[in-house]
Amino acid sequence: MQRLTDNEKKILELVKKHPAILSDRAEREKVAVANGMTEKTMRNRIADLKRYGLVDDHGFVRVKKGSSYEKHVMNVSEEVTGLTVNDYVVLFLQRKKTIIRNLIIFCLLTLVITLLMPRTYQASTVIMPPTTRQSEGMLSLISNLPIGAFGLSGEGSESLTLVAILKSRTMLEGVVKEFNLVDLYGTENVEEAVEYLAGKAYFEIEEEGTIRVTTDVSTPWFSSEEDRDKSKLLAAHIANYFVAELDRTNKEQKTEKARFQRMFVEERYLQNITDLRDSEESLQKFQEKYKMIALPEQTTAAIEVAAATKSHILAAEVRLGVLKNYLNPNHPDVISLEKEIELFHQKLSEMEFGSEKKSSDRLFPLFSEVPDLGIQLARLMREVEIQNTLFTFLTQQYEEAKIQEAKDTPTVQILDTAVAPEQPIKPRVFFLLATAIIASFLSTFFVHGIS
Repeated sequence: MQRLTDNEKKILELVKKHPAILSDRAEREKVAVANGMTEKTMRNRIADLKRYGLVDDHGFVRVKKGSSYEKHVMNVSEEVTGLTVNDYVVLFLQRKKTIIRNLIIFCLLTLVITLLMPRTYQASTVIMPPTTRQSEGMLSLISNLPIGAFGLSGEGSESLTLVAILKSRTMLEGVVKEFNLVDLYGTENVEEAVEYLAGKAYFEIEEEGTIRVTTDVSTPWFSSEEDRDKSKLLAAHIANYFVAELDRTNKEQKTEKARFQRMFVEERYLQNITDLRDSEESLQKFQEKYKMIALPEQTTAAIEVAAATKSHILAAEVRLGVLKNYLNPNHPDVISLEKEIELFHQKLSEMEFGSEKKSSDRLFPLFSEVPDLGIQLARLMREVEIQNTLFTFLTQQYEEAKIQEAKDTPTVQILDTAVAPEQPIKPRVFFLLATAIIASFLSTFFVHGIS
C-alpha cells in the first residue's frame, strides 16, 4: 500500500521542527524558501496532512505505528494525492450505487415536498381601453368653435388612468372584502390583506395598448384536489372582478364628470338666453329711437335729399339774383323766393344738425350723428350676432351633455376573459428535480471526501 509521498514526508518533518508554520504565514514562507519551495506549495501540503489527520492547527498528531488510525490515514493519502480526471471517473463508477441511491432518495424527498407545498395558480384577462376621446370637458366644448382649443389638448393616457384605478386602495380593498381574502391569506386585518393582494395582482400595459390583469392564488400546505379547484376558480374570479369593478368605477367617474359638465353648460345656456333677449331688445330700442332699419341705405337716401335741396337752393338763388336786377326788393315775387330759399336752408340745417322735432319723427339720420350712430348700431348688431352664435353652440352642447350623463355603456372592452388555469405556475417540478439531482451528486462527493 502506497504511503505518503516524499514531499509530504518532508513537510511533515518540517511541521515537527517548526510548528509555527501551521499558523504563521511569515514563518511558513521563511521555512519554505529555506527548503527550496514556495509558500503556496507548503500551505497546500500542510492542508493535505490536516485532511489525513496527521497534523492539526496546534501541531503534529502522534499516532501509534501500525494502528488502524494510521492505516486509515495512509489510505486517504493514497486515494487523494495526485488524482486526475480519469481517477475521478473511476471513483464515480466505483460509487455509482451510492450516487443512484442518493438520487432516488432526493427525488423521493422532492416529490413528497412538491406534493405538500402550496400550489400557485395564475389567471389573466385582457381589456382594451376606450378608443374614442373621452375628454368631454371644456376643451371639447370649444373644439367646434372657429378659434379651436387654443392649442390645448384634452387627450390623455386612458390606459394609465385605468391602471391607476386598478392599483388604488379602494379597488384592492373592495376585492379583499368581496372574496373574504382576510381568511384566505390568514392575515389579521384588511390592511394586511390589501398589502398581500397588491403583491399577487399585476397590471401591465402591453405594446398594443391593451391592459393585462393577472392574479395569483395559492393553495394551503397539504392541499386537497378540492382546494386546488377552488384556487383555480378564485384566480379567474378575482381577475374578472377587477375588470368589472374597473368598468363600474370608470363609468361612475365619467357620469359624474358628465353631470358637472351638464350643470355648467346648463347654467351658461340659461344665461345666454337672457343675454340674447337683452341684446335683441337693446337693438330694437335703438332702431325705434333713430329709425335705424338699414343705416347705409338710409344715409344714402338722406344724402340724395340733401343734394336735391342744395340744388333747389342754388337754383333759387340764381333766380333771386335775376329778379333783383329788375324788380323792387319789396316785390312779392322777390319776397316769396327769399322765403323759399330760407325754408330750404332751414330744411338742410335740420338734416345736418336736427331741430326741436322728436327723433322718432325723423325719417333720416342726422349727418352729424351718422358716425356715432353707425358705431352704436354695429356694436348692437355684433352683440346680437355673438349671442345668437353662442346660443346655437350651447344648445347643441347642452343636449349632448344630457346624453352623456344618461349614457350607460361599458367604458372598457374585454378581449380575453379570465378562465381557470389548468396547471400551477409554482412549484416548478422540473426545477425541483434538477435541484434534487445536483444535490444528490454533491452529497455523494461530500460523502466520498469525508470517507
